[in-house]
This record gives sequence, structure tokens and C-alpha cells, in this order.
Amino acid sequence: MIYFDNGATTFPKPRSVIGKTMDALRYFGANPGRGGHRMAMKASEMLYEAREKTARFFSLSDPSGVVFTLNCTTALNIVIKGLVKSGDHIIISSLEHNAVLRPVEKLKKIGVSYSIAKVCDNDDDTLAVFRDCVRENTRLAVFTCASNVFGTRLPFGRIAALCHQYGIKTCVDAAQGAGLIPFDLSDSSVDYLCVAGHKGLYGPMGTGALLVNCDTLPDSLVEGGTGSNSADYSQPDFLPDRFESGTANFAGIVGLGEGIDFVNRMGTKYILEKEIKEAQRIYDSFSQMKNVILYTDFPTSSRFTPVISFNIRGRNCEEVAELLSERYNIAVRSGLHCAPLAHKSMGTLDIGTVRAVPSAFTTKNDINSLIYAVNNL
Repeated sequence: MIYFDNGATTFPKPRSVIGKTMDALRYFGANPGRGGHRMAMKASEMLYEAREKTARFFSLSDPSGVVFTLNCTTALNIVIKGLVKSGDHIIISSLEHNAVLRPVEKLKKIGVSYSIAKVCDNDDDTLAVFRDCVRENTRLAVFTCASNVFGTRLPFGRIAALCHQYGIKTCVDAAQGAGLIPFDLSDSSVDYLCVAGHKGLYGPMGTGALLVNCDTLPDSLVEGGTGSNSADYSQPDFLPDRFESGTANFAGIVGLGEGIDFVNRMGTKYILEKEIKEAQRIYDSFSQMKNVILYTDFPTSSRFTPVISFNIRGRNCEEVAELLSERYNIAVRSGLHCAPLAHKSMGTLDIGTVRAVPSAFTTKNDINSLIYAVNNL
């Protein structure tokens, strides 16, 4: 299959990731932090090694601030639900995924309010909108670094710095940016960074992380066994144990560490430039097809991540995706991509879009095949 559904999860995974994950299952399958025997100790060492790799990749000084989660959604829920209380106000952007929108919407039931800051074509204008949303009771700002539907990049560093001027905590959804956009938490106003392990970091599905870059800890979302302070009835108040109850996805986390090694070897700059060039070629070709509708400007690395959303006149997006799969063996995603706010901002809420996202493994032949197939349709 010619795979362009990398916005959902990258495929294929690097051979090194597959091998490391299999080794973790085959040779080191004991429960980390849950035993004093040799295999359990080795598993603990490997888990900590992955934690250190993740911290270094995002320039987080203390590896204990890396909390491994099931996915980016879990990390976002920990921050959003664990930090605010009744009477607080949250700011989100107009491009947010349901992983942000649904938690803040649910919090309305306990008296939390939220504002949606419109993302503009100009970064200065976007910053001004965020500033206008600030209230006396604004406790948290949650915003994506890049739209999962249209690839639009937000000036997340500037937004975070602005929020800090008002004493507002900041949480960045880096599901679509980690592995492509550089993050330096050692010199950043980002308090909480939420990442997906299985996308641009090329780890297995079922992996993610919350990176805590401040002294304010949200309340725990789940309580249980952590392998520490076991005689204490209360959940530990220190990192990462506060948020890592229950058995970890050991093999997945070890695979994630290897995925980070893969990205480091290739370089985030190289991967972004490669994929942006591929997205530009797709965009150029689609823009010459009179029945293809594109929704953004020409994608550049400073303003976009490599995501192309489009439609074909006279066909709904689900039909296009099905035909690409059945006739041409090409995998794309169609629909709302779990991001109705982004579609509302672009005027595609009622129709959705077809989304094509390249990866580090996309070839020129893959690009040619997609262009040929869409042109035929």
C-alpha cells in the first residue's frame, strides 16, 4: 500500500524500532519497577533510558519530568482536568483537536469557561487575539503547535511567552509537530508539552508523553500502584510517579526511545525539509487540476507542517478516500479528522476534507502515484 495517512500514525516504522520493541518483549519482558530480580531491574533501566532520551530530545533538564502516557490525548487530559477548577477560564485556539475541545467542553459542567482564539494568517494578529481573550480568571492556555487538518503552524513560543506575562500556565499539543518542529524546553515558556509517540517520533502506537516544565503539578487523573511508597494510601506527589499508575507499556516505550534515536539520526530539520518539498510538489500538481480544491496557501516550512487537505468537486471526501484505496492502493484519511473547530474555521465543517501526509519514508514514486490517481479521479 502507498501510505499517506501519516497524520494518524506513521507507517512503516523504522526497522530499528520494530527490532527494539520485539527485543523488549522477547528478552526483557518483566514489569519495570515492580520487582528486584535481574529481568525487572533491566526493564527499569531500559525504561529510564527511554525517559532520558525523551528529555534530551526536548531539552528538558530533569528526566523525571517526562511522564509516559497512552497517547497525546491522555497527556492533554491530565493537564486540562488536573489544573483548573470551578470559576477558572481557559483559552484554546480555533484549530484544536477534540483532545482539547472535548475536555474543556466537559469542564463547563463544573463551572469552567473557555474562549476560542482565532488563528489568523499573520502571527502578530494571532497573538493579539490571544491577548484579547485573557481574563482575570484565566488559568490555562492550551494550543496546538500545528493543525492536524491543514498543517497551519501557530507561533506557540510567542503565545506561551505572552501568557506568562499574565501568569497563565501554557500547554502545547505537539501531536503533529514533535519530530518535525524543534522544541527547546530549557529556554521556553511552555509549561506542559504533550506529544504523541507514534507519529513524528516513529514509535509504536499506544505511546505518548507529557513533559512537565514547571513546578506546578496538575492533580492526578488516575491513581493506583506506582511501585513507590506502596504503604501510603495516597498517590505520590512527585514526578513521574504521580501520573504513571499501573503497568507501563514497556515494549512500546522502549520502541519510542528507539524512534527518537531514528529521528535524531536523520535530523528534524532534514525530515521537515524533505516532507515539505513533497507537500509542495503535491500542492503544485493539485493546484493545476481544475476540479481539485485546496484550502491553504502554498506550504512553507516556516508556516506549515507537511499536511495537504483537499477535495474534488462532485465527490464527497469519503468517496475519494475509498476510490484511492480500492482503485490505486493509496491510503489517505477523509472526514473531519477529529477536529471540528479547524474545519469550522476553514468552512469545511459540513463536507470534511481528504488529508494526505508524507513521512520520512515517502518516495518520489509515492508522490507520483498520488498525483496520478487524484488527477484521474
